[in-house]
Amino acid sequence: MKQTVWVVVGLGLWVCACSRDPTPTSSESSTVLTVGDMKSLASLDGGAQLYLEHCAQCHGPEAEGHPDWQTPGVVAAPPLNGTGNDWKRSRAQLMASVRDGMKRDGELVMPVWNGRLTDAQIADVIAWCQTLWPPEVYAQWQKTAAGGG
Repeated sequence: MKQTVWVVVGLGLWVCACSRDPTPTSSESSTVLTVGDMKSLASLDGGAQLYLEHCAQCHGPEAEGHPDWQTPGVVAAPPLNGTGNDWKRSRAQLMASVRDGMKRDGELVMPVWNGRLTDAQIADVIAWCQTLWPPEVYAQWQKTAAGGG
């Protein structure tokens, strides 16, 4: 499980380094990562740790979900790696589902994390899960659901 965290952090460092213009301007230093980049990576690392601590027991160590998540009548945690329905929800809906829990037929099927995790921690967990989404899924989410309510 910790190996996944470091793979994600390494991938984040690589993405940050590769996404920057290789030609520094006069106002840029030779450092590839900015303070903002480092804060983002720290948030992802924190999100990964929180996920492993609080979410992996139901959603799986790689956010793959329970195999029976689509079986009618079975309450099972869905995948959060972009292969389920999570990408169809707006950022606000994703935050609310974690903060307020999820109910099915009036029964709580996902715990309420409000009071146990801060909004910033919830956002970090969601951001980490989104690093697992295939690029085309994330791009589609950005076009259709990212900002919507």
